[in-house]
Amino acid sequence: MKNNKSYLTGILGGLVGGFIASVPWILMYVYGNMILSLLAIIIAMGALKGYQLCKGKVNKSLPLIITIISLICVTVSTLVIIPVLLIEKQGANVSIDTLKFLYSYGDFTTAIMKDYIISVLFTFLGISGVISNIKKQLNDGATENIKANLKEEKVEIKTEEKTEEAKEEVKEEIKEEKKKTTKSTKSKNSKKKEEK
Repeated sequence: MKNNKSYLTGILGGLVGGFIASVPWILMYVYGNMILSLLAIIIAMGALKGYQLCKGKVNKSLPLIITIISLICVTVSTLVIIPVLLIEKQGANVSIDTLKFLYSYGDFTTAIMKDYIISVLFTFLGISGVISNIKKQLNDGATENIKANLKEEKVEIKTEEKTEEAKEEVKEEIKEEKKKTTKSTKSKNSKKKEEK
């Protein structure tokens, strides 16, 4: 049986998945006036899912491919898609000329470049957990079904379990303390009766 996996189809699928996953990032920027590194996680997950669905080769270069795809998605989103949506939001006609005109303003260009630098930093922060998890799975020998799960999800579950265990331990300690207090009270009462 021939191996049909290809970098080209995987990268194209990763780009499609990454751009679809960029929608919350774009909407948050345009309508929420915020950039959230948390949303970069979704972009990396979308890129990985698209890469896998389009049968991209899975090997040690996968983390680098997902990182580059995520950066491309954030770059195009921040420098092209978001300005186009801002133009649309203002009610102007969207065209290449309008986009060029917008970039001709120094204040806009400075602001968008600052936001782009912040976006790239947030992308690295956001995707670092996904990338490290992919690397771990590859180092463990995985070649199929690489998952983008974050380790923090498992930590939260363990934390909740430990919280329940701690609650049970506290309940046991309270019961024992009540027993000691009850025994102490009984012995004091019996000493008082003997003294009378």
